[in-house]
Amino acid sequence: MPRRWKIISPVALFILALALISAYVKNPQGEVSLTAKAAPLAALGPVSGLINRLADGVAEVWRGYFSLVAAQKENDQLKVTVGRLKRQLVELEEVKRTNQRLGALLELKAKNPADYLSARILAWDPGPWFQAVVIDAGAKDGVNPEAAVLSSEGLVGRVVELAPQEAKVLLITDRSSGVDAFVQRNRVNVLVTGLGPGRLELEYTRKGEDVRLGDLVVSSGLDGIFPAGQALGVVTQVDKVGLGLFLKAELRPSVDFSGLMEVLVLKNKPLPFDWTTLGSDARLLFEKKGSRPRSR
Repeated sequence: MPRRWKIISPVALFILALALISAYVKNPQGEVSLTAKAAPLAALGPVSGLINRLADGVAEVWRGYFSLVAAQKENDQLKVTVGRLKRQLVELEEVKRTNQRLGALLELKAKNPADYLSARILAWDPGPWFQAVVIDAGAKDGVNPEAAVLSSEGLVGRVVELAPQEAKVLLITDRSSGVDAFVQRNRVNVLVTGLGPGRLELEYTRKGEDVRLGDLVVSSGLDGIFPAGQALGVVTQVDKVGLGLFLKAELRPSVDFSGLMEVLVLKNKPLPFDWTTLGSDARLLFEKKGSRPRSR
C-alpha cells in the first residue's frame, strides 16, 4: 500500500464514524432504531482502537527518539572519559619508566657519589653517520674533555666537545669510536669499535682467540678513558673462516640507545695505565701472547 493511503485510510474511517453517528436519529414514531444505535457503536470500536494504536505508536516513537538522544549523549560522555583515562595511563606509564631509569642511575651513582654527574640528553645528531648526542651538562657543571659517559645499562660514549652548559658525547656506536675491552668469560683482550646505529664489532682479534656467541664484552679500563667493568655488548656473530689473520665478530650494544634519555658523566678521568711500572716478567707475558691492550 502506498504511503499516502496509509495516511488517508485512518482519516476516511474517522469521517465514516462521524457520518454514522449523525445517522443516530429517531424515526417518525419517536423511537430509536436498534440498527441506528448499533451501527455507529460498531463503527466506533475499530476506529477508536486504531486511533489508540496510532497514539501509542507515536508515543513509543517519541520515547525511542528521546532514549536514543540520551544514549548518544551518554555514549559521547563515555568516549570523553575513556580518552581521558587512556591519556592518564600513558602518562602514568611514562612516569613509571622514568622512575625506573632514574632509580637505576641513582643506584649506580650511589656506589661512587662523588665521581658521577647526572645529565639529560637534549638532542641527537641528525646525521646518518655521526653517532653523537648533546647533554645538558658542561664545563660549568664540572664536565671535563674526554669524560666517559655511562648509563645504568653500560657504556655510552665520551665527551668530544665542551661548552659552558652543554657537551657533545660521541657514542661507542660511532665508527670513529674505540674501547679497550675484555671478553668477560675468559678475559680475552679485544678492541670494540662502532659500526653505526645499534652495532659494534671486534677489531684486531686473532682467529685463535676463544670468542663465542653470547659472550659479554666489558671495558678493561686500560685505555685511560673509560672505567673498567662497564658492559659494552653481547657477541651476536662470529666468523673465523674468512681470509685474514683476524676474526670478524659483531656485538649488540648493552645500552638501548633508541630509548636513552638520562646519563651519568664521570667527573674524574681514569688514570692511564703506566706500562713502565710492570715488572719484566709481566711485560714478557704480554709480548709472548701478543695481545697487549691497545688504545685508540
